[in-house]
Amino acid sequence: MIRERKSLLLFFLGTFALLVGGRYIGAFPKISQPLNSTTDSVIWNVGLNRPFLHRGSNSEVLLNLKIKGQEFSSHERAPVNLVLVIDRSGSMSDSGKLEYAKDAAKTIISGLASEDRLSVVAYSTGVQLLYPIQYLRDKERAILVVDSLYPTNSTNLSGGLIMGIDQLTSIEGSDNINRVILLSDGLANVGITNVDELSRVASQAAERGIHVTTMGLGLHYDENLMMNLAEYGAGNYYFIESPTQLAGIFKKEFGQMLATVAKDSVVNLSLSPEVELKEIFGYTHTTKDCFIQINLGDLHSGQERNILIKLNAPTGSIGKHQLVNASLEFTDILNNNRNVKLEKELAYQVTEDKSKVRANEDKKISARGVSVNAAYDLYRAVTEYEKGNRRDALSKVKRALNSVVEINNSPQKSDDTIKQEDVLRGLMEDLAEEAPAPGSASGKKIIKEYKAEAREQQK
Repeated sequence: MIRERKSLLLFFLGTFALLVGGRYIGAFPKISQPLNSTTDSVIWNVGLNRPFLHRGSNSEVLLNLKIKGQEFSSHERAPVNLVLVIDRSGSMSDSGKLEYAKDAAKTIISGLASEDRLSVVAYSTGVQLLYPIQYLRDKERAILVVDSLYPTNSTNLSGGLIMGIDQLTSIEGSDNINRVILLSDGLANVGITNVDELSRVASQAAERGIHVTTMGLGLHYDENLMMNLAEYGAGNYYFIESPTQLAGIFKKEFGQMLATVAKDSVVNLSLSPEVELKEIFGYTHTTKDCFIQINLGDLHSGQERNILIKLNAPTGSIGKHQLVNASLEFTDILNNNRNVKLEKELAYQVTEDKSKVRANEDKKISARGVSVNAAYDLYRAVTEYEKGNRRDALSKVKRALNSVVEINNSPQKSDDTIKQEDVLRGLMEDLAEEAPAPGSASGKKIIKEYKAEAREQQK
């Protein structure tokens, strides 16, 4: 059985690698390490772009946290609790969308093991629990349930999401990987339709270790809603232009689940008094007084998270000052599900010596800041184009492109910034004089494609 499970894992890891393809401070004092502070499953590096600040100067500091799941060729994976929430509204009959979705779902079911749990929920105007959460001991029955789906009526996305989450809540306490995969091709028009309300539903689920991945199919769904659900649900978001891509995307998501090395990972930040949080780029978070929490969800083998945080630090007095205590907590899948807490305490120096400020700057982190700002400009450009303001959109793209080109002409260039430059040049071409109307099929594709790109670049 173990040999079979390892073979299965290797198959999906290989598939995942093919699908991903080319995509995606020693000087500081350290606190004493807790007993559970070592692991070979996750690497993290924490640094500042400016560990020295000039007295009375602009006190902006960039804190960068790079977190990576260690790459493993194989391991005995954790079982999964998977809920497939499938849109069966009338529009899913177009271009055979539902048939492709059913085939993709059946492929995933075929790859599950008897120690995994599965549930299938379908939604249109109403919501149907077609396959209650249970160990997958009868794959044929589960496949027959998926085969029985047919398109009908409206899009009660909220009902499907809530029922899917409820399925996993009913088995809370399991050590399995918990994932809801929500597929939709249209606008939520029944039940809860407010983005903020639905985001709260996803956020509350993520706090309980239930993570939500969203898949937007075609050109007529609300990408802002689907991205928000994935952000607050600490899952993944996919823009799927063609139904023929569904099987590959499902396999990619499932491959990541099988390759999970750290579960329910959370970053906690405790700011020193008078240090101010200005922005956390690309990640949702909760804040209470000086304490900040960022829910990252699960980390898979080889996955890298790059979290950039802008802080303001007081520079009124010379000397060393504590800035922030940062910790990363997670369940270590590769080491018997033990709880791990990695911790770093960072300080900065206030000085009268400007040359010392310049000499100690981490230019890679500063370049990361420029890159993230360019990603924000990319997103703002797309929203301006969406509103019909093509000239404003072009202005923002040009500004972003110029800043990234400057990085790529320096030693700080990277594969990511080279790709970022290509994306920005692509949008420049798409927004030329003959740019399609935002409401056209080509325009909607531009909007969804580049919003997804901007989200990826921020991370």
